[in-house]
Amino acid sequence: MSQQEYQSISPSDFFYRNREIAGFSNPSRATYTAVREIVENSLDACESRMVPPDIYLRITEVDDHKDTETKIYILRVEDNGTGVPAEHVPMAFGQVFYGSKYELKQARGTFGLGGTMAVLYGQITTHKPAQITSSTGGEIHEFTMNIDIQNNRANILKHNIKANPTKWQGVAIELQMDGDYSRIMYKLIEYLKQTAMVVPYADITYVDPRGRLYK
Repeated sequence: MSQQEYQSISPSDFFYRNREIAGFSNPSRATYTAVREIVENSLDACESRMVPPDIYLRITEVDDHKDTETKIYILRVEDNGTGVPAEHVPMAFGQVFYGSKYELKQARGTFGLGGTMAVLYGQITTHKPAQITSSTGGEIHEFTMNIDIQNNRANILKHNIKANPTKWQGVAIELQMDGDYSRIMYKLIEYLKQTAMVVPYADITYVDPRGRLYK
C-alpha cells in the first residue's frame, strides 16, 4: 500500500486555489463580485453605525492595458461607516475568516470573504498591493498591504498616520484587478439601482470607467 502524504493549507491558500467558490472564477464575474461584496460591507458598516450610507464607488481603467482582451482596473470604494480600528485592519483585509461578520446575526456579505477575496484576487492577477484607509473618528490610518497566502495573514508594506481635522469616519479601499467590465456593466448598474431601491436613504455615487457619473 502506498503511503499518502497529508498536509494542511491555510484558508487563504484554499480560496486562492478555489476562488470560484467565492465568485472570482473569471475576470467578468470577479469584477462584479468585488464591487458587490465591498459595497455590501460598506452598507453593513453604515448600518452598524446607524447613519445613512454615503458610498462612493469608482472603477478606472488602467491606460497601458487598453488593448488587451481583459483589462486592469482600479477599484475604489469609500464609505462613512464605523471604520475599522487600526490594529484590526491587517486581519480584516488580509486574513480569510476574520471580521465582525461572525458577531452579527445578519449581514449582506458572503461569510466575511468579500473584501479579503477582492484584495487577494487583485494581488494574484496584478501583483499590486491594496491601499486601505480607515478611521474610527480619530487619526486616519493608511495601509499599503498584500496577503501572505501560505500563512493567511497580511504583509504590511507601509503604514502612515494622518491628522483628521474633519473627523471623517469610515473605510476607503483601493485595489487593482484584472477584470472585464464590458460584460457586467448593465448587471452592475442594475445591482446599484436595486440597492438604491432597497436602501432608499443611502447616497451611492458611482463613476464608471468612461467617467460617467451615476447617483
